[in-house]
Amino acid sequence: MYFKLVMEGGHVGAGKSYDMVRYFEGDDIFGVFSRSFRTPRLKKKEFGSGVKLIQEISWREYMAGKDQERKDPYLNRN
Repeated sequence: MYFKLVMEGGHVGAGKSYDMVRYFEGDDIFGVFSRSFRTPRLKKKEFGSGVKLIQEISWREYMAGKDQERKDPYLNRN
């Protein structure tokens, strides 16, 4: 199964955030949700509130999303 997650990204200043979209592959929504907590640049809030949306998507949407992730300079910073 493939999932699109809209998450609250951090490290842009105190009290500020931005919405970032990440794409995951997993067996179920709960496994993907728990793996998302280890995602770099995710706001670490209580009870997973840094994750705003989890949506099941098709393989084509997943592949297009992963391609966008590779092109995003903020996600590919060292």
